[in-house]
Amino acid sequence: MNFRSLLLLAVLSLGACAPADDGLALQVDYLQRLSNALDVESATAFDSSELTRYRLPARRDRLLNIAEVRISLLDLLVDARHCPALQQQISLRNNSLGKQLTPSSRLAYEGDLLRALDDCSAYLRSQDQQPLRNTLEQLAQEKRAQLPGVFWNALNASPEVERYLRFADQALPPSAGEDNAALDALAQLAAIGGALPATLPPSAEQLDPLFFALHASDQGGQLISSLASLTHSLNQGSDMLKIRQQQRPLCPTGGATERGRIVQNIFVKYYAGSLQPYLAQVDQQGQAWSRSLRALSEVTQIPPATRQYLQRLSGPEASLWADFQQATARHVRSWQELLNSCGLAPGQSGWNGNADSVDQ
Repeated sequence: MNFRSLLLLAVLSLGACAPADDGLALQVDYLQRLSNALDVESATAFDSSELTRYRLPARRDRLLNIAEVRISLLDLLVDARHCPALQQQISLRNNSLGKQLTPSSRLAYEGDLLRALDDCSAYLRSQDQQPLRNTLEQLAQEKRAQLPGVFWNALNASPEVERYLRFADQALPPSAGEDNAALDALAQLAAIGGALPATLPPSAEQLDPLFFALHASDQGGQLISSLASLTHSLNQGSDMLKIRQQQRPLCPTGGATERGRIVQNIFVKYYAGSLQPYLAQVDQQGQAWSRSLRALSEVTQIPPATRQYLQRLSGPEASLWADFQQATARHVRSWQELLNSCGLAPGQSGWNGNADSVDQ
């Protein structure tokens, strides 16, 4: 076996070890067939290094310094017989495990503590114990004011949230199922943050499954990669259609030509039949994903680095989501203009919605 054969075998073996990126392969196939049908230069391949634009800021830039409000002295003041829930929360915070709470557990703990403080204050009101009640209410006020900061540290220091918002090596697979659990969890976290501090954060039994759902999903990062690669592919396809029409119109007289019908076949079979369902899948997930990210970006006390990152992903302008929507709309217009110029668009006399069986 010669050297070239050995080299080819090695390359094929390495390729076989890597998981297939079916989402990107679908885009590449569509662009190559479009290039062949239009007889124009092939598309420029998507450069995965473009994904680094959507790298999460360093964690240290996303965390907030929150002053410690000590509650240990309350252990000497609160009667455990009448405020057992508050005594339990004080003991939990002051023991060794309580001092090592994860940021997400801290968020749940602060909600539990404030509920216990409110209950104890209500009891003290009935017992006319004004000094201690004033102490508890002052502490509760300080703790409530900190809740948005605690919320942001819970998200920004959470490996589950970081994993979900970090771009993946591969695009979303065309065969991927719905990601409802993670999308619902993201929406619920945005709602929890938006309701602070008036509404207290829920308990760990309600919060933990939300973080777990994000951790269990591969599709958050894949969605980011899909939006970036599809934006590139759609713009490349639109450029091809525009260049062909500007340099060598498919149908110079406005009537259908053989080349025009070949291109129409690409539209029916490979755009409408293959790529468009994938676009719809990505768009459906992206709608819910971007809506939650925009809601998160409006939560008070958001660290500037986090806000900038969320805006880069889902802001109304010059963001990953906005660019994808613009590229999608542009590609539809480009197809409409070309097919209309040949009398081959839907609704025109030359329209044929059944693709020929011959591959292009």
